[in-house]
Amino acid sequence: MTPPVRRAAIALGFALAGLFASWSPLAAPFGLLTGLGAAVLAWRARREGGRLAWLALGLALLATAGSGWVLARTAGLGRELHDAPPVPAASERATSARLDGAAAESRAERRRAEEQAGPATNTGPRN
Repeated sequence: MTPPVRRAAIALGFALAGLFASWSPLAAPFGLLTGLGAAVLAWRARREGGRLAWLALGLALLATAGSGWVLARTAGLGRELHDAPPVPAASERATSARLDGAAAESRAERRRAEEQAGPATNTGPRN
């Protein structure tokens, strides 16, 4: 079995890894799981591990709480319905205008490609 002081040091390492991963929405799930694992290790080593185990437990709980907060905010908790969305959606009219402009810009190139390809051999619908 692993000595408690060594277990506390391992828990501290995991707690630090979870704390470093807790700030990013992409890494927050890793921070949450790592923080929970570190908390379990630190809890098991708290009697013989001394202050190191308590430090690991505190950092692990901080990493877990921070990761949970980041995940909740990423999911939209705490945001009011009348708030503006993070990425505004373009209106149908603006999207249509952009597509029409792109079609007009590429019309000559599409005609040239059709002429180079020649007549189509099978213009019917595919089964």
